[in-house]
Amino acid sequence: MNTWKQLLLGSDQQIGRRNMIWNMIGSAIYALSSMMIGMAVTRILGADLGGIFFFAFTTFGQQMFIVSYFGMRPIQITDVQEEHSFGEYRRFRVYTSALAILTGFFYVLFWVENPLKKMVVILMVCYKVLDGFADVYESEFQRNGKLYLTGKSNTFRTLLSVGSFLLALVLTKDLVGSCVIAVAAQVLGFLLFNQSLIQTLPGIVTAIRPGAVRELWQSGKWLFLSAFLDLYIFSASKYAIDAYMEPSASTYFGTIFIPTSVINLAAGFVIRPFLTTLSEYWEAGAYEKFWKVIQKIACAIAVFTGLGMLAAYLFGIPVLALLLGAGAGRGLMPLKGALLINILGGGFYALLNLLYYVLVIVKDQKSIFVIYGIGCMAAVILSPWFVKNYGIHGGAYSYLLLMMGLTALFVGAALKNYRKVRNAHGSN
Repeated sequence: MNTWKQLLLGSDQQIGRRNMIWNMIGSAIYALSSMMIGMAVTRILGADLGGIFFFAFTTFGQQMFIVSYFGMRPIQITDVQEEHSFGEYRRFRVYTSALAILTGFFYVLFWVENPLKKMVVILMVCYKVLDGFADVYESEFQRNGKLYLTGKSNTFRTLLSVGSFLLALVLTKDLVGSCVIAVAAQVLGFLLFNQSLIQTLPGIVTAIRPGAVRELWQSGKWLFLSAFLDLYIFSASKYAIDAYMEPSASTYFGTIFIPTSVINLAAGFVIRPFLTTLSEYWEAGAYEKFWKVIQKIACAIAVFTGLGMLAAYLFGIPVLALLLGAGAGRGLMPLKGALLINILGGGFYALLNLLYYVLVIVKDQKSIFVIYGIGCMAAVILSPWFVKNYGIHGGAYSYLLLMMGLTALFVGAALKNYRKVRNAHGSN
């Protein structure tokens, strides 16, 4: 075990470079595997079972991940004065993870009728909740300056669990059994890459003060509610398609949604390196420089979106159909327009994420919550109506309209803050 720990820890030489490289590797593997795993299920088991898995893994399971995660990572990694111990963060995450699993059981008990779908959904909830619980360890690695351990955990846990799932699926063609294997592999990965390393970090405190959990609830509740509503709005079309169409429709919509996720991943790589610079400009009162950086990033997002739409127009449906397999792939052929609409909506989503960070930097969390609240009410009305009337294309229309509306509200809130400080302090 000591040899295993030393192999993962390595030395402290070039730690900044290792942090950057392993974080990029871990983020990319986690995101790409999450996008592609549903397509693999469809190729092996067909569109109906693929649709069940798409919904369980990428929609409801991800929603329960947000409950377990509870917006804690930004709070934990910036708690450099260690106002709260690792033990307190971990105890809080035990409670949020239990809440997520109970919510999952409640959902399948009252809203899911198909017995096989019940099992797949609850197993994927457990899988995603384990992801959320592992994050408290990965956040502690980052808080201690060892972001590379977070990247390694993301990389190796994902490869182990997804690889085990796909191997079991190929050998057995049993979706439920393969989901059980995936959860077991996730537990093993957590023990190997998280639990085994935490005590190697210097000064880890596991003591828990009375009232600490309540304090963390107060610190994270608005970020959690905003993130929960954000994901619901992002997934509202998927929920509507799952509720009002056949299971195979979830496969087709989930597949044409994948390029949208690629755009968001690429935009994230552009946005994150500038967040520290943007914070420094804002704190220094360099508002013109701050706004110019925002404009440059927005232009980059527009370029990514335009290139994505061009590639999708030329090659999108044939490539995605090839990945799904001949049988399921035929169902994608009429969906070229919906694919392009989704990608355009993804561009707006990437832009509103940029503006979300802007409002976080300027400390206007109230506007964030209000905007998401408005968007959630709109999603509850728009998504079911469009899907009932226009099917998969309706899901794409409602997604685009919601993203455009949210982006407009975020632009308004960002400009309001920018003009307020510029008028108060003058331009710099």
